Amino acid sequence: MKTAFITGANRGIGLEFVRQLKEKGYYILGACRHPEKAPELNALADEVFQLDVTNDTNITLLKQNLDNRPIDLLINNAGTSGEQGVTIGNVDRTNFMNVLNTNCISVVKLSDALLPNLKASEDKSILVISSRMGSISDNERGRSYAYRSSKAALNCVMRSFAIDVKDQGIRVMLIHPGWVKTAMGGADALVDVQTSVAGMLTQADLHFSESHAEVLRRFDGDVIAW
Repeated sequence: MKTAFITGANRGIGLEFVRQLKEKGYYILGACRHPEKAPELNALADEVFQLDVTNDTNITLLKQNLDNRPIDLLINNAGTSGEQGVTIGNVDRTNFMNVLNTNCISVVKLSDALLPNLKASEDKSILVISSRMGSISDNERGRSYAYRSSKAALNCVMRSFAIDVKDQGIRVMLIHPGWVKTAMGGADALVDVQTSVAGMLTQADLHFSESHAEVLRRFDGDVIAW
């Protein structure tokens, strides 16, 4: 049985990954900040871990608890949009740093910490939930300074990470889930969470074997320009 570890697994895209991978026969390790407030995750996952991805002590304890258990698929899903309306006249340093820390630094820190678990597995795959909003060439609307820059930085650092772990047989894929109807995406979003996650898993099946974060893929198969 293959094992998947999913961050931000208590709601939205993360919880749907839990559902769909469970149906595919994966052993599910779900992580979130407050497991005691996540009844659906506790009902679905095989094991649930407390994890604040911005807390290095949490990451160290997780690493110790996992004790080099194989992880076939690490899904770096946890993230934040930060404060709304971040544009000219509303650039708050604390918010900016929190979004960068959560969406970029925490992903590379957790991926690095779980390298032994990935290397011990059969599939050795890291799926990184990025965003079209991290594309510089695709930006035609401005605004969202913190969120956009955090996803651009995420794409950059995980591309470097992918190159550095390539010789260890580890594959890294960057993927845009679409504008998804979740608490973060809002009611006006265009894609339901079931379609988004199913699409991302299809892209993983098609492209993981040769993927080293060299492109940013969409859930529906297109590639987004950097």
